[in-house]
Amino acid sequence: MEIRKNLVLGGSGTIGSALCKELKAQGEEVVNLDIKVGFDLRTLNLFNYKNFDYVWFLAWEVGGAKFLYNEDNQLKIIKNNTKICENVFGFLKSTQIPFMFASSQLASYDNAYGVTKKLGEQWTHILNGSIVRFWNVYGWETPGEKSHIIPDLIVRALQKQPIKLLTNGEEERQFIYMEDTVKNLIKMRKMKLKEVDMTNNQWIKIKDLAEIITNRLGVALELGEEKGYSVKIEAGETSKKFKFNTSIEEGIEKIIKKAKNYLDK
Repeated sequence: MEIRKNLVLGGSGTIGSALCKELKAQGEEVVNLDIKVGFDLRTLNLFNYKNFDYVWFLAWEVGGAKFLYNEDNQLKIIKNNTKICENVFGFLKSTQIPFMFASSQLASYDNAYGVTKKLGEQWTHILNGSIVRFWNVYGWETPGEKSHIIPDLIVRALQKQPIKLLTNGEEERQFIYMEDTVKNLIKMRKMKLKEVDMTNNQWIKIKDLAEIITNRLGVALELGEEKGYSVKIEAGETSKKFKFNTSIEEGIEKIIKKAKNYLDK
């Protein structure tokens, strides 16, 4: 079946907005349902959207590390994500529309976010959907409670403030640029893969990432004393099916440009 009508749940987020843009560029129809455009996926009925060809399930109560590891947010993450799951998966079960669920490298990790992502994965398996696990997708985001480390550090450095890490920066991550990610998502759909680790297999220490930004923008870097969390697992073989053309240095340059425009306004 040729897919033309896409329902993107959470299409106003970092990944979702880029996905909507790319799908439209490829000539496909897109409808975005997101709380930012007034559609609460925890409670509102999705029945009017049953005639779509494909559903991208990206909506989630999520944010950067400062949001996910804040003890005050744990109950909210569990409540909101279980409500989203019950409503959306109920719709997907009744309609049998093919779908992809956005999971995370941190699925099963011992916090509210990891537990709820694992719940979503299990639900997806039962309904025969596809799972994609993201490993730190980055792009431009307006700074706030839920924004992630790269745009946060860049904005701070552009304001000529020293970058102070909360940890010693020894923890490692794999970062993939947003635009590369969405192109690979569409490729995954066309390949009809059922479970994928969406990452580039390139580890970088947080302190080395911060040094790229501080050296580029001429500010000081101060390391903390505490040890950061690490989830040093290897991606599955499926990750080798995709290409990521944007280096971390190139991605940072793109975000610097967008951050400057934001600060100028």
